Amino acid sequence: MSEKSNVSTDTEMEDPVNVEEPVEEEVPVNVEECVAEANALKEQGNAAFKAADYPKAIEEYRKAVEWLDKLPAEVVEHDGMKSVLHSNISASYLGLADHDNAISAAEDALRWDAGNKKAQYRRALARFNSGYLDQAKSECQAMLEEDAGNSNAKMLLVKISERRKMILEQQKKTFGALFNKAEGLYKDRAEEMENKKQRRYDEYIKAQREKGEEELDFEAWERKEEEEEQKREAERIEKVKAEEAKKSGENKSDADKKRGEENSSEQPKSPTSDVASNKKPKQEESDVDEEDQKIIQETKKMGYCYFGKNKPEGNLTTTREPQKINTSSGGTYVNSKSISSWNSQGTTFEEKDMSQWCKEKLNEMLAEISYVHDPMEKNPDANIMELLSNISFDQPEDKENMQKLQKAAELMHRSTIKVTSVENLECDAEIALIRASRRYVFDFSCALNFELSISTPLDGGSLEGLGFPPNSGSGSDESSQASPTVYEGVLRLNEISSAMEKGKTYADCMAVRYKEALKPLHDEMLRGFMDDFKRVVSRKIEEFQGHFQKQ
Repeated sequence: MSEKSNVSTDTEMEDPVNVEEPVEEEVPVNVEECVAEANALKEQGNAAFKAADYPKAIEEYRKAVEWLDKLPAEVVEHDGMKSVLHSNISASYLGLADHDNAISAAEDALRWDAGNKKAQYRRALARFNSGYLDQAKSECQAMLEEDAGNSNAKMLLVKISERRKMILEQQKKTFGALFNKAEGLYKDRAEEMENKKQRRYDEYIKAQREKGEEELDFEAWERKEEEEEQKREAERIEKVKAEEAKKSGENKSDADKKRGEENSSEQPKSPTSDVASNKKPKQEESDVDEEDQKIIQETKKMGYCYFGKNKPEGNLTTTREPQKINTSSGGTYVNSKSISSWNSQGTTFEEKDMSQWCKEKLNEMLAEISYVHDPMEKNPDANIMELLSNISFDQPEDKENMQKLQKAAELMHRSTIKVTSVENLECDAEIALIRASRRYVFDFSCALNFELSISTPLDGGSLEGLGFPPNSGSGSDESSQASPTVYEGVLRLNEISSAMEKGKTYADCMAVRYKEALKPLHDEMLRGFMDDFKRVVSRKIEEFQGHFQKQ
């Protein structure tokens, strides 16, 4: 380059040089290579599956899916292979008895190929093993509608029917004694009420004979008792109304008395102001007619009329002295609109990270969650009698009676649940200032380890714990003191956010998993109990949100 080009002058400048960054060329995807690698990994997964090495099989199948995911979106002829791989992953999870992930993998398979019958069957089987018998039955029926010769669906329907029958037999075995116990209890209480009424009638007859007055038969005496009871109830209502009216009158008289004291305590106007207000120019008196005078008087009452500014005569000058501002009660003023002092008006966008604070607060609040289910604590007799009043004890084999008794059992059981630890808590939170308005945003996920204890009087063969007479059960003293059953589990909270989707609640983002199989007697009871526990957790999250919005 010449020397002239290196010298800057007022009249000559060098043109700018545009330096463009080199563009990396996209390497085209080799479809055949991706498919070949996926097939090889699939074979390795099949070998691991046959050897019952299910974690290894899942790993190989997922690697194969990753190779197929590299294919362009327009290449759709291998979607069926993706569906097969996800279906195999579902089968591997079934081998591990991880039914939730098996359902999820089967749904992924059906997303790529809705007609994958193996994926449909594996999802139904996973639902059956999870206890969702109704959903599994519906899916089997749908498969049979498409293919009446589907042997897998037929066999699973038979298993579902057998499981239902086993649960029903277990219920009958558990609740069979309760029919006899409750039936005898009803008879005993009815007889007790009749005996009490008969004793009252005998006392009435004895009193009438001593007085030498006419005696009424039992039916007439019963009608008379009912009429007297209605009369006493009417008198009681009238007495309550009279007391309320008297109390209302006393309150009104107190208010009138207070109002009179306030009027009497008002200071009278000074004579000077009265004279000044009464002095009117003659011209004003002649120019203002009666109608205008009314307008002026009304305007004075409103407080913003010129004529209402009555000034006292004499020296109108007043001495005004500066007053000291009391700062003892106040502190540094913080504008509620802003986050920082420099943004007092809140006109500039601003955000503050609150993730650490929210994580600590959530860990503290979620760890203290506990719930107790004991509906018989307040009035056990009334609750049990109400539940059993519509059950026909002459037909213990009736399906409807069994359903009603199942609902009674769900109410009768006593359960407690307590969070033992909070694990894998991940939280993102911030306070954003947008258009002078604070927005509180959070999103978190975690796992709540819990311990659940369930105890039902049916386990011990006695109904004494539910408010029944001590001798109503046939069990021994030792069986009536049966220890509660304890389960351990995990409640997973997935992506709980301050901005939930429309129609979605916090409970919809929660999934429960027990570390051991539930007893058939406790399975249905704990479904409703866990729904209640999810609502308790949801209320705790709402409480946390209230604390967050005070920051």
